[in-house]
Amino acid sequence: AFAQWQVRWQTSVLASAGAVSVEFWPPAPPDQLESVAITRFASVDALRKWRRGNRNSELIDEAAPLAEGGLVMQLVGQAAVDYTVRHGVTMVMVTDIKPGKEAAYRAWADRIQKLQATFPGYVGSFVQPPQHKETGWTTVLRFDSAANLEGWLKSDARAAMVKESEQLVDDFHAQRVDTSFPGWVANNPVTGKPPNLWKTACLILLTLFPVVMLELRFLNPQLETLNPAVRTFIGNALSVTLTTWPLMPLAIFGFGAWLFPENKPRWLVLTMPIVLVLCYAIEIALLWHLLL
Repeated sequence: AFAQWQVRWQTSVLASAGAVSVEFWPPAPPDQLESVAITRFASVDALRKWRRGNRNSELIDEAAPLAEGGLVMQLVGQAAVDYTVRHGVTMVMVTDIKPGKEAAYRAWADRIQKLQATFPGYVGSFVQPPQHKETGWTTVLRFDSAANLEGWLKSDARAAMVKESEQLVDDFHAQRVDTSFPGWVANNPVTGKPPNLWKTACLILLTLFPVVMLELRFLNPQLETLNPAVRTFIGNALSVTLTTWPLMPLAIFGFGAWLFPENKPRWLVLTMPIVLVLCYAIEIALLWHLLL
């Protein structure tokens, strides 16, 4: 019941003028025994208007029977919140809404928030509408374990909701923060799952190998007068930068069907490993004499 109230609070706040974000912190014994809702507004006036509104009062009254001793407090000001969801997993989603579909998306988001709150292991969520020149809604979803998150992501109920949202959503990006390569490869927008780590590693090798070879040939001679630690740091910094932008995005685009084979032609998925091996061979052939 409290999880359902959280969803009602979240959707009501975000529908009000000037709301920036809502974040929930579940109890974390022994230091924190209470549930905390952090609500951010763009201005003091917007916050004051919300606190004095009827909807805020209604929601506080609804929460009282759910709280121990009926105690619900609202604090205003900058609080120091230091909390980590231990042994949990987080999914970050950015959704671009089609023009004119914002109201319909809010209604859809309300329903999916209520639905996911009923699933085992649901911890809480953080939702932020587009700010300033941003175009995407940011949602941070937390479950207490990867297994419970998978249970939600693979559920028929979620699949039906995602199918329904196709007419509202222009673009969707998901990133689960429990992978060895966070930030390099996004999650599958269909299943919400990250790609196999060995596939990601293969693409990193494909993009990193030529960068390192070229550095050894052209960069290292220019840095001979520097301390080896400094030379190595500069080389690694350049390698990581070039791999992250733009080489990995290009590799992910080219091998997307292999990383995420769901709903892709079988012949294309089976061809991708052969193409990858050929790319390795071409790189080695082109750089064969580079360091000789």
